Amino acid sequence: YESNKKVEEYPAPPSSDNWMGTDDRGRDVLSRLLYGLRYSISYSICVWIISYIMGTIIGGIQGYAGGWVDLFGQRITEILSTVPTLFLLIILIAVFEPSLTLLIVITSLLGWIGISMYMRAEFLKNRNREYVEAARAIGASHTRIFFKHILPNSLAPIITFSPFVIAGGISSLAALDYLGFGLTPPTPSWGEMLAQAQKNFTIGWWLALYPSLALFSILTMFNFVGEAIRDAMDPHKR
Repeated sequence: YESNKKVEEYPAPPSSDNWMGTDDRGRDVLSRLLYGLRYSISYSICVWIISYIMGTIIGGIQGYAGGWVDLFGQRITEILSTVPTLFLLIILIAVFEPSLTLLIVITSLLGWIGISMYMRAEFLKNRNREYVEAARAIGASHTRIFFKHILPNSLAPIITFSPFVIAGGISSLAALDYLGFGLTPPTPSWGEMLAQAQKNFTIGWWLALYPSLALFSILTMFNFVGEAIRDAMDPHKR
């Protein structure tokens, strides 16, 4: 009888002890939201750093070298861009045991394509500028020209798209967790909390409300930051 009584007590509504209520196992929703935010930010930041480093180097090499290197590299990039990233990610996660590290590695290996195209265009545009010709004239090496002269003047796409990529990483992890292909329980994640809310929506409205508000707020914040950066770097508005 006592065991059945405990099951009936959860999920519990918001109270003075649990400001956002508890889930079906009696765990505090606010605490799980905060821990889930840590995993979401860690995942999206790591994916952003790794994929942007890969995309910058690959796209930069294509744009700087030109010729057959650019032609061959661009054909490979175009082929990879047609791969359905989310479906492939789900398949790989279903084969291997999911973990935060595995999710970061797989997503990064598939997430560099977009920024590489922008960086290729920037390097194609800047490789024949006067300061690059001057660096070649004084005998600067290709590595120095690449990293010292062209790369600092080609950072506009990285700065502009970074907030949107981080926001996309947060929503991607939430989607994978919601579908059951993300972090393994009992790891707190916003997607898993939304999946739990779907099962208990009639008796626990707070399980859907607070994770949805948290996801909406963080995505809106990063999108506002991205819009502000894009407007600040727009030469027409300056």
